[in-house]
Amino acid sequence: MGHSNSDILWYVLFAANGKAEKIKPYLEAVAIEYFFPLYYKERKLKDSERCRRVLYPLLSNLIFVKSSKEILNPVLNDVKLKLNISSDLYYRDLADRKIIVVPEDQMMNFIAVAGNEKEQVIYLSNDEVKLKKGAKVRIIGGAFEGVEGELLKIKGDKRLVVSIPNLFSVATAFIPTHFVQVLEDTIEPKE
Repeated sequence: MGHSNSDILWYVLFAANGKAEKIKPYLEAVAIEYFFPLYYKERKLKDSERCRRVLYPLLSNLIFVKSSKEILNPVLNDVKLKLNISSDLYYRDLADRKIIVVPEDQMMNFIAVAGNEKEQVIYLSNDEVKLKKGAKVRIIGGAFEGVEGELLKIKGDKRLVVSIPNLFSVATAFIPTHFVQVLEDTIEPKE
């Protein structure tokens, strides 16, 4: 049975106690696309003053998976059995308990920011981002070229913020003004 592109969506999976990372080999074995964001952090070497950059999960309990439920469900049943997970792996909205699906364009912007291990990324709860509103922009140069999001001032610098509704947001490092293009449909008309 064939699958239409409308059946293939980005799902958010939740596995507590760091088990989200352990799901990756099961997804790789059946060629299911996933995103598990990592970031570099300085770690002090034991019995030394020197530091080393080490990759850590940005969100250790979440993994993003692109698939149809028809293909994904048997894999998740196998994962639950082998990793001794009793709860549902699909992450659900706390208000209405619906499975959270991330639209393709939002996911691509999120991957472009959170997947850039060389650039500093700041994790923000959506409550923190709701406190401020910024202009919708597209980045036209540099490491984040092509990414769309909101331009907000965070920790004194202008940063691009990409949000995944009902979950969280990530903010880039400082974005120089000459790399920022304000999207036309977000400019307020003058009276």
